[in-house]
Amino acid sequence: MSYFIHLSNDIPIDDQTRELRLRARLYPAWNSWPRQVLVNSRQASFRTHRTRYPFPENHLGENTIQPYVHNCIVTVYEAGHKYQFMVFFKRHAYLKESRSLLALLQGCPVLLKGDAIVMRMGSLASYVNMRDRDTILADWLMKQ
Repeated sequence: MSYFIHLSNDIPIDDQTRELRLRARLYPAWNSWPRQVLVNSRQASFRTHRTRYPFPENHLGENTIQPYVHNCIVTVYEAGHKYQFMVFFKRHAYLKESRSLLALLQGCPVLLKGDAIVMRMGSLASYVNMRDRDTILADWLMKQ
């Protein structure tokens, strides 16, 4: 049960509002391996098809310890291509150490505690589905 009030749910629902589920990469604190998840998002209208509002907080745990979600944009350049990702995470001293990041880093110290979600940003729409290659890049950027 979530105790967090989703401020991003304040987007009004009308005939033009569209609900989407976008593939993202979850790095859970409680599991040893990252996995694909479907993040609910909302598109305000058909005319603003480039603006999507995801709700990653639905997949981030420990809402009683830290209800606030931080985010940052990470850009990866590979073979002349530019990929942009948005990383959603929480910061608090009492969050659990991430077992999935420990597995990725193979025992090296982990700076990020708690769960993290990586979503791909597109050139035509703010957030788009992750493809197979994007999950490899997301794992690589989380190791950095």
